[in-house]
Amino acid sequence: MARGKTLRWIAALAGAALIATVAYTALRFGGAVDLREITDTEDRPPGVRLEIEGPPGLEETLAAKAEVAEDTPEGQLVLAARDGDFELVSALLAEGLPPDAEEWRNGHRPLHQAADAGQPAIVELLLQAGADPNGRDGQGQTALMRAAAAANLEAGRRLLDAGAEVNDRTEKGDTALIQVVAGSFVRHLQGGNGLAAEKHAAELEFARMLFNDGADPNLHSDEDGSPLKAMAIAQRIDLLTLFVEHGAHTRRDPELVMLRMIPGAVGEALRSARAATSGS
Repeated sequence: MARGKTLRWIAALAGAALIATVAYTALRFGGAVDLREITDTEDRPPGVRLEIEGPPGLEETLAAKAEVAEDTPEGQLVLAARDGDFELVSALLAEGLPPDAEEWRNGHRPLHQAADAGQPAIVELLLQAGADPNGRDGQGQTALMRAAAAANLEAGRRLLDAGAEVNDRTEKGDTALIQVVAGSFVRHLQGGNGLAAEKHAAELEFARMLFNDGADPNLHSDEDGSPLKAMAIAQRIDLLTLFVEHGAHTRRDPELVMLRMIPGAVGEALRSARAATSGS
């Protein structure tokens, strides 16, 4: 009886930790969200699962952040880079606009927007024109971080080949690896599992590319802690496993320790990660 009470207490504590982690990470990556614990049914195995829904206005918020002051030369260059307009970008550069020009409204830069939009030819053009592969945009992100969040592989490869620093961090401690996870999380909030699933393979490949270039899986955001928590929340077991295979610590975060105790895919993945690694 005592053992049964202990197991129930541990499961409840782990569930509370998961809910708290979901709420905090959701606020960080996608704004306020509605959280609902899904009850077990006969056709679902036992386990703590949460349904995450993006808040009303999420799309409008993201659209506002993407706005460009298009009535300025800098804004025109940013938009041409985002749209993949090779001729217009070339013409604007020839007129003397710097490749690192920053428009005033949201601080967008052409290299960053080309990377975010998956325009590798424009990325290469701007780099050849002298764009800094490690320059920061108005949000403090590098072009590699933008490419990582969007899981745009070819743009990321060109940036790394040009000398982009794989472990650069924002003021909050975010890295390109963290942006891979953050981008996946936001896509889940935007379109549910369908939209996110379309990018799963690219996200995995982008993370592998960063690891091959020396990315450190144990650098983390000063606000959120280990990105493994976000992967656990979204039940991205494949991505979580990849991080662990490359040395991500699973034993030093109290919330991850508790999450290992819950039934279901998340707990099983973390228990397997613990068994497969030592000293982490």
